[in-house]
Amino acid sequence: MQRVVLVRHGLAEEAGDGITDAARALTEKGRKKTEKAARGLAALLGPVGLLASSPYVRALQTADILNEHLHAARRVELDCLTPERDPAEALDWVAQQDAELVMLVGHEPHLPLLAGLAMAGVPQRMMTFKKTGAALVEFGGRATAGQGLLRWLLSPSQLGRPPIDSAG
Repeated sequence: MQRVVLVRHGLAEEAGDGITDAARALTEKGRKKTEKAARGLAALLGPVGLLASSPYVRALQTADILNEHLHAARRVELDCLTPERDPAEALDWVAQQDAELVMLVGHEPHLPLLAGLAMAGVPQRMMTFKKTGAALVEFGGRATAGQGLLRWLLSPSQLGRPPIDSAG
């Protein structure tokens, strides 16, 4: 079984004034929201086998903050997670990995298309990811197009809430 967590990067500065899309960094507000979401994801998921991110600055910074809390066994940068790439490249890459829990940090519109490919077998937008929002897609075996089951889709505010005490 493979579980894939899709995470959209945090709030970033706007492009322009000499800043390319790839060079956009997280804002202070983006860092704070990502920090809260990272704590929530750590409480939900436990250890992460593999953390992969787009090489764009805002995705790398988001992955840095996530990794501070999730302590991934392995971390990589992937060009196939940039916004313009074919989502099938990322899904194929995940299927080749040995990790049971893989976290991918990327962008709109790539992540919703990747989720659609995973669940419906075609790269179609089936959901919207808020900045620092996350979704868990589970596969019975290796990640395969059309075989994924959405377990949850959470906004950053939901991830930032304290866990519910089930004993109370």
